[in-house]
Amino acid sequence: MSNPDPIRQLVSQTAGRRTVLKGLGTAAAGVTLAGLPVGSLAPASAQASPGPRSLVCIFLFGGADSFNMFVPRDHAEAGQNHATYAATRGQFAVDAGSLLGIGDGAFGLHPGLDSLATIAESGRLATVMNVGPLIRPTTNADVVARAELPQLLFAHNAQQKLWQTGRRVVAVNEGWGGSIARAVGQGSAISSAFSISGSAPWLASVGGRYSRLSSTVSIERLIGYDASLRSWIPSSEGLEAVMSTGLSSAAGAANPLVRAASDAMQSSIIATDALQEVTAETEVGMDDVSARTLGGRLRTVAQLIANRDALGMERQVFFVGMGGWDTHGGQAERFPVLLRELNEAIGAFQGSLDGMGVSDSVTTFTTSDFGRTLTSNGDGTDHAWGGNAFVWGGAVNDGRYGTFPNLSITNNPDDASEDPADFGGRLIPTTSVVQYGATLARWMGLSEAQIDTAFPDLSNFGVRDLGFLSA
Repeated sequence: MSNPDPIRQLVSQTAGRRTVLKGLGTAAAGVTLAGLPVGSLAPASAQASPGPRSLVCIFLFGGADSFNMFVPRDHAEAGQNHATYAATRGQFAVDAGSLLGIGDGAFGLHPGLDSLATIAESGRLATVMNVGPLIRPTTNADVVARAELPQLLFAHNAQQKLWQTGRRVVAVNEGWGGSIARAVGQGSAISSAFSISGSAPWLASVGGRYSRLSSTVSIERLIGYDASLRSWIPSSEGLEAVMSTGLSSAAGAANPLVRAASDAMQSSIIATDALQEVTAETEVGMDDVSARTLGGRLRTVAQLIANRDALGMERQVFFVGMGGWDTHGGQAERFPVLLRELNEAIGAFQGSLDGMGVSDSVTTFTTSDFGRTLTSNGDGTDHAWGGNAFVWGGAVNDGRYGTFPNLSITNNPDDASEDPADFGGRLIPTTSVVQYGATLARWMGLSEAQIDTAFPDLSNFGVRDLGFLSA
């Protein structure tokens, strides 16, 4: 277990501040088990530090229809103009006149994403086109031959897992966010990796932990372990002795499960002490967002970023989820509502970071189970494969990255259907999750050797860095 003294000292310096952090949730250190041997991602201490950095993953659960978020307007390449897009998308096509033009104007954003358009205007938005799980560059012929395809394509749980681990099979339990956190998240007695959305395979790692917080439940110290909270308990001195002895005994127990439980409990005690005291009364300018929305969860992230120096966290990694994107039915009504919550959260969060002056050291990016079919099922869209993702922040190189796919409903080489005459609208990714993740990991400070360990299939791709982040 890490030495708690630095955090204990930090807490003692702020003694007397008992105001609970508004909107921050109960911390519980999550002991995780994963597929890499301990020590394979040792800290990159020999590398020069570029200063504090925070990485924020927004996972859109259910499979977001990202080809209606990022839409071709008038592109010279075949299959990438608005007319072709509209013919294929049919009733769900976004009108060309309503698109928010970005960059060179060849593509536009859905009118419900004006917060992203504003970020693009400032030169801080990258779009990674048609990205998804791949073992190696894959063609329609590979799909027909079933040659080295990711496991259980088009299934929610499996594809969420593959996206979050960057692996080819679902049995692996090492997330690439956890690999990043374990490699560079040193210097604090508590974990610098946080999920604001429950358990997250993306943050899992061997020998590592992440704190699971809630935006709707306040952090409270564990009663009985904090002298200020046990004065009303009869014989509190005896209780303290029992608890202290119990933890000490458990820490030295022969049974590894008992030791793990003791370690997790002590980590939780340290985390709740530090997070409640150090971040109490932190205001980040997001008071108008509901704690139960994506914006509320991102407010928690902003509060922790605001206190990263006080917590001794040079690197932080965050996982935040938003559900509801499985639009098999009612898509015309549901999709704008989902976009509204996403857009408001992005705008409020980025505004908070800009106000704190930390935008250059925070990179936020989107992921999802998969994209959705280009064609309609009558009332919605179905599970597909490749989709578009967004990355933004002060270190982001504005523009488009990867290869935009063919959207034509006829003779489409990017369609995953095994019969060319039967267009399924499920696009084969032209960029892999491992390339996407490796680019983000490199910005966070991982060495090339550490990146290869975190992403074993990266060697199958010619491009290791997609280029959307500055060093």
